Amino acid sequence: MLKPKTIIKILAIYFLFSVVFRFIGAEQFEYKFVTSQMENPVGTITEITKDIVVKQNFLVKEETLETIDLKLATFNRPNRGILTIRLLDKNDAELVNGAIDVSTLQEGETFKWVFDTPVTNAENNLFSIELTSNSISGEGASVYYAESTNDGQTLFINGIPQEMQICFDYVGKTFFMFGTYYWHIVIGLALLFLLYYMWCIYRIRSGKITFLLIIQNIWQKYGFLIRQLISRDFKTKYKRSVLGYLWSFLSPLLTMMVQYLVFSRIFRQNIENFPVYLLSGIIMFNFFTDAVGQGLTAIVDNSSLITKVYVPKYIYPLTKVVSCSINLIISTIPLLIVALLTGTAITKSVFLIPYALLCMLVFCTGMSLLLCTTMVFFRDTQYLWGIISMVWMYATPIFYPENIIPDKFRFVQTLNPVYHCIRFIRIVLIDGVSPEPKAYFFCALLALAILAFGAFIFKKFQDKFVLYI
Repeated sequence: MLKPKTIIKILAIYFLFSVVFRFIGAEQFEYKFVTSQMENPVGTITEITKDIVVKQNFLVKEETLETIDLKLATFNRPNRGILTIRLLDKNDAELVNGAIDVSTLQEGETFKWVFDTPVTNAENNLFSIELTSNSISGEGASVYYAESTNDGQTLFINGIPQEMQICFDYVGKTFFMFGTYYWHIVIGLALLFLLYYMWCIYRIRSGKITFLLIIQNIWQKYGFLIRQLISRDFKTKYKRSVLGYLWSFLSPLLTMMVQYLVFSRIFRQNIENFPVYLLSGIIMFNFFTDAVGQGLTAIVDNSSLITKVYVPKYIYPLTKVVSCSINLIISTIPLLIVALLTGTAITKSVFLIPYALLCMLVFCTGMSLLLCTTMVFFRDTQYLWGIISMVWMYATPIFYPENIIPDKFRFVQTLNPVYHCIRFIRIVLIDGVSPEPKAYFFCALLALAILAFGAFIFKKFQDKFVLYI
């Protein structure tokens, strides 16, 4: 059983990582900015002069209101006067006001109205944008309008409701419970670990076994074998190769170059930093197919050992996946190099990449446990996997933009653990920030779910392996 000194070291490392994790996550753990959608303009409303009052109602779904953008029209002529903007609450009380010199406007300009102080407690509340002007007829500006598509967004001109809405959007903040209660969660998990440790001590003194003790005994008994199997699998992959381990570095780069030449003309304009976008997808998906492809034959390929020497059978697919993860780690080096060469700023968020790699490792382990079990009883699994992995590749946005998939098929992305891990790395590298908390949740949840399911199937059928291999 782990000694108290070891437990103290584990907790110290845990709290150190928690501090670093919180520092890197920064404000992305606390809130996110949300921008409402500005509808496509159809035309302009009437000229806003001293005898015109325009009032647009709208509902805010975010917790704060920070900015409002208006699409303005000048009728392609010089104008004079001041366009006054007021933000009103549901009782028509003024919250914020602003003014625009219409003589400085350009036709079709989007005016960004940034509030000095954000409007708080805005969620699910009705607000109004009121526009008035001191311009005379022939010298006033206006705003573009769109077809009215949202409930609660009614446009009034001099108090008369209109079947349209002005073209505008707003920016607000949505706060995350994860960031608000981050340290509560950290301390709570530490206390749960201590409680579990004390429960393990109680069980051991009662002469019963625990999961923690099983893991410790397995590592003490088979640790040397695990290291040897990982080393063997990694070395065998490039045995008698001239370039050897350098292929872990060159392979993703060469694949990226080929796909870049093929797809850059089609998708480059729609994707920010296409080389990094493409290479991150290639590296993660190559690891997925390589690790699972090797893991599914782990039991069959080691049949001679399994029938002669007792070793926990899950060690074989596990070591296959871990050996492939060495290639994955090496492959991240050209990814960072390409990011630097394309002018991408490497920020502190880059230290979050190991989280996505770890989730991918867990997911691939679960898939390997599941498929290697199937492979023992149904040898066609390896051929079916070739087809499934190809379909999986095209269902994952590796070389095409994420938004190209229709909304009715978007669930395919939501249920795809590979997509979530790839998206995680892209946000970290291309945007230079931490992903929102739900990105961490999806990566971990889907990976652990597949691991649990794969482990359950493997454990259920492992005693029958010797009859079929």
